[in-house]
Amino acid sequence: MLRLRTGDEPKEYDPLGEGAPRGTYQFVYVGLALVEGICIVVYPKYLPVVDPLCPEDATRASMRQVFGVLRKSGGSYASIAAATEDGMRANDRLALMLSLLEMYDEYGVYSNYVHAIADNGSGNISWERTIAANLPFVRDGRPIYFDYKTVETDADASDFVTRLHRAVLTECSHFMQESGLAQLLALDEVWLSDSSVADFGDADFVAYRLERERAVQFVTWKQDVIDLLVRYVRDEGVSATSDAPLCLGTSSFHHLWETACKVAFGDVLSVRLDELGIELAPPFTGMAKMRLIDVIPRPEWAAMGADEERACGEVATLIPDIVTVRGAGGCSAGGGTFAILDAKYYTPLLDERVGGVPGVESVTKQFLYQAAYRDFVLAHGFSRVVNAFLVPSCGDAVEHLGRVRFPGVIAAEEPPFSNEVELYALPAEAVFDAYVGGRELDAACLAEVIG
Repeated sequence: MLRLRTGDEPKEYDPLGEGAPRGTYQFVYVGLALVEGICIVVYPKYLPVVDPLCPEDATRASMRQVFGVLRKSGGSYASIAAATEDGMRANDRLALMLSLLEMYDEYGVYSNYVHAIADNGSGNISWERTIAANLPFVRDGRPIYFDYKTVETDADASDFVTRLHRAVLTECSHFMQESGLAQLLALDEVWLSDSSVADFGDADFVAYRLERERAVQFVTWKQDVIDLLVRYVRDEGVSATSDAPLCLGTSSFHHLWETACKVAFGDVLSVRLDELGIELAPPFTGMAKMRLIDVIPRPEWAAMGADEERACGEVATLIPDIVTVRGAGGCSAGGGTFAILDAKYYTPLLDERVGGVPGVESVTKQFLYQAAYRDFVLAHGFSRVVNAFLVPSCGDAVEHLGRVRFPGVIAAEEPPFSNEVELYALPAEAVFDAYVGGRELDAACLAEVIG
């Protein structure tokens, strides 16, 4: 298994040993790729350099969390896999197998049940059949039945879909074990059948049987399993992946980091003003149904005519990454913090040389966001405005890395506004845990950034 780490600069790797041809590669991807038996794992850039020979490297746990975040962002591995007109894309095959194993872990094997009538069984008594088939012993005018008929319900082990599902799960698990992905993704071995998927017939026949079952199945999770099985057999299972690369990851990890920070910091950009927990002050009292993002003014364009200008329609405006409000007591009480945060997937270097930091456009926009909310902040008596960049780290605590100013370009501000944009490194593990759990960061971490 070849393990790599993304970075701000291209890195050199020599997986074939000393003297082998060397190449320089830059990865804009986080996840894994399986190519001709070699599993390439690309770690996020904030993780430390790993030891490829250490099977218990701590970054394995971090990568398991990353795959959990990928699943969370897509709803499930199944939503990552998408069918096309020509069948399943190679990059979707791995997601499809993981989806099948994931659903098995949650629901078990697909099963149908058969109902049978038994004598003196353990099921529910069928009095209609008991009375029709047995003579009672009558005592004091009351019938007593010594034998009775019962309805027995058992899983149908011979059901076609059940047997196919067992074979597919076994095949998927075997592939994960053989490729080494089971250890990386913390997958248990599943061995449910000695049959191969090919034993059930050609793809068209199996798909036909599955679609017939789908037509009479009304349990949602079973419908989902059948849909996955149809997609699996139509592309001939794992055999179709022998020569094609399998990938599970993203080339937009920065979007995942931004989304995770939104959840972890309780972003309220899309929240209505009357749901912010503050008493609205003029001129915002009549805007209760508007969202906080709607408070930001829009640029005004005008077209020039022969003698006068003509106003044009609305255009897009500034959209901050994250805005959160803490401890606001309303326009009369004052106090509270208004925080404008920007999630950046960078690895900053602040020393004699500055590198890996947000560019001048990002810095300028942070000050513009603050100016856009000036009237709202003043009207509601916020005592502090926090303006900050948030970058991921492999640490276990929030670290205040530094700050940036833009004197001579951005006019000096009076309190509660800020003249700097702070730079914080957040523990990525804690942020992603909060995102997967659908909750905010713990109070101590939040206090380090926004007080």
